[in-house]
Amino acid sequence: MKINTCIKIPAQVQKIPESVGDTERIGVSMSKAAKMLDLSERHVWTLVKEEKIRSVKSGTRTIVSVQSLREYVDGKVNHNE
Repeated sequence: MKINTCIKIPAQVQKIPESVGDTERIGVSMSKAAKMLDLSERHVWTLVKEEKIRSVKSGTRTIVSVQSLREYVDGKVNHNE
């Protein structure tokens, strides 16, 4: 299990695609969210369960709000300054 000792903004979060073709990206899969935050999928599931990031179910898939990922990272950065 990877443990971060300091808060950093992963490059992936800074490079979140704003759009796909002509459509703005507003949600990503759990695995993509984990990669964007440089966290394990299990930790992202914990964040969803603790309501620290927002998600919706679509059939068997869980879609994570890109905006909530940004808010989560912004909140972590602001609280540690």
